[in-house]
Amino acid sequence: MTYFPPSLTYPFILALLVLIFIWGNISMLLKAAVGVETVLFLGYLIFNAPKKGRPAPVSNILGLFPGHLLLLVAMSFLSSLGPGLFFLWMLIPAASVVYDYLGRGSQITGRARKSILAGLYCIIWADVFFLLERIIVVGRGYSGLKEIILGVVLFVAAGWFLSIGAYRHLRGNKF
Repeated sequence: MTYFPPSLTYPFILALLVLIFIWGNISMLLKAAVGVETVLFLGYLIFNAPKKGRPAPVSNILGLFPGHLLLLVAMSFLSSLGPGLFFLWMLIPAASVVYDYLGRGSQITGRARKSILAGLYCIIWADVFFLLERIIVVGRGYSGLKEIILGVVLFVAAGWFLSIGAYRHLRGNKF
């Protein structure tokens, strides 16, 4: 597996953060919280950058952070989203860091580690699917039957995605 150096994504992450700060329709408190969390996330990336002799995680989702930040950009451009969804988004980077830490070989071993990683994987991706559904519904102005149909379609897609991911974590030779 090739490992894409996260340092190449730092400028992109910072550009997305500036975009949210300048044009985002969110409160200053949320902007500050997102900014602090992003800086802490980047600090974690820098501190745990791949180096010779340092073990790389068996499974890595930290490289997906720019995509998760794009989700936040889309959310910040919609003025009718409540602040609760932004705090829900903030679970994604925090859970990604915990997932990476456990993937690097923590004190937890065996079945418990696999179960925790599978749970974190499901939390992260269920969060992403839910926020994506809300962005589409609010952005397109769906209501009634259209909103229900979209919710069911994304629920089925998310169910398949999460069940396959959880199976890979629990039964596969991933760890």
